Amino acid sequence: MTKKCRGMTKSLTIEGVPKAQKRHKFGKGFVYDPSKKDKAQLLPLIRSRFSSLPTTKPVGVALVFYMPIPKSYTKKKKALMQDDTYPHTNRPDIDNMIKFYLDCLPFDDKVIYKIGAEKYYSPRPRVEMLILY
Repeated sequence: MTKKCRGMTKSLTIEGVPKAQKRHKFGKGFVYDPSKKDKAQLLPLIRSRFSSLPTTKPVGVALVFYMPIPKSYTKKKKALMQDDTYPHTNRPDIDNMIKFYLDCLPFDDKVIYKIGAEKYYSPRPRVEMLILY
């Protein structure tokens, strides 16, 4: 991700289970975002960290999602997932997770020219965000 980046970087680690963008609900004359409450909790944290970024300069975003290890997995399978390198291939979908965290950024999505994302199992669920500008 940083191969062609010649600028600055800022990073943020958000502890807790990563969230995904939920599908919008449509009613008579309105559209409802069911993820609005979840975003409201993250907005102050993310915006305070990235508020000093230029809002018109192109930026790259790297996201790494560390998902919790299910309790129903065998001891052998859980042991494989302890080092944060075992890929997570179940729900939620990575594209919905990317959308959720990009919506919380303090600048418009249109300035993002590059995105990288990965999902892994981890005993410590979290999201690591890196902004390249």
